[in-house]
Amino acid sequence: MRKVMVLSDDDRLVELLRVAAQSLGWQMLRGSAQADVLAYLVQQQPSLTVLDTAITSLDWRHWALLGKSSPATRKQPIVALVADAHGPPFQHARNTGCDAVLTQAAFEADVVGVLTAWARRDDEAELLRQSALPLPELAKQGVAHFNAGEYYEQHELFEHAWRAEPGPVRQLYQAILQVGVAYYQIQRKNYVGARKMFMRAWQYLNVLPDMCQGVNVAQLRHDAKTAQTALESLGPDRIAEFDMRLLKGVMNDE
Repeated sequence: MRKVMVLSDDDRLVELLRVAAQSLGWQMLRGSAQADVLAYLVQQQPSLTVLDTAITSLDWRHWALLGKSSPATRKQPIVALVADAHGPPFQHARNTGCDAVLTQAAFEADVVGVLTAWARRDDEAELLRQSALPLPELAKQGVAHFNAGEYYEQHELFEHAWRAEPGPVRQLYQAILQVGVAYYQIQRKNYVGARKMFMRAWQYLNVLPDMCQGVNVAQLRHDAKTAQTALESLGPDRIAEFDMRLLKGVMNDE
C-alpha cells in the first residue's frame, strides 16, 4: 500500500488529504516531532510527503533538508504548500530541495491529482514483467559471492548489473548490493557504515515483489531487518558482539 505523509497543523487540510488518500487506497501518515527524522522516513517509506510550510509544531526545513539530502530518502518526493507564490516560504521550500512548491489553494483544488502526479513511481507493471525473467549472469555471480560471504566482491558485480539494466528490476541488484555492503561493514566492525547502508537499502527492498527473478526478496527483507535490528540494539560500542550467523545468504531458485 502506498503511503502519503502530511506535516501540517491544519486539521482541515489533513482531513482533505485523508479523504483523497482513502479514495486512492493509500494510507495517510501524520508526521510529528521525531528524534531521528531520517530513521523515521526510512522506516515509513512514504510515496509522497506533503509539507505545510505554515506548520509550527516542527521544523519543516529540517525534515525537507534531511529527506532530500540523504541517499537513503532522496527518492521520496516532497510537495511543499505555501500561502502564496511570492512570499519567503516559497523560496525556502525551493532551497531545501522540495520536488514541487504549490499554493495551498492550487493543492486543495485537485488533491487527488497532485498526489497521483507527484508520488514516487516505480513502473509496477514493468517491474512485475521483469520479475518473471531469469536472473542475468552478472547478478548470478553476485549472488554466488554474496552467499559465500564475499561481500566486497559482490559489490562490483551488482554495480555492473544495475548499471547495465535500464528497467525497474535494477532495484533488485541495488538492494542486494547495499545489503551486502552493510554486511561487509559489520565484518569490519564499522557501525556507522553498516547502519547507513541498511537505511539506503530499504528504498529498493520495499518496492520489490516478494519473488523477483527467482530471488526470495521477502526472505531478504526479513534477514536484513533482523540483522539491522541486532546491530542497532548493540550500538557502536558493542558491534564486536554481533552474531555473524545473522548474515544470511540470498535465497534463490537455483
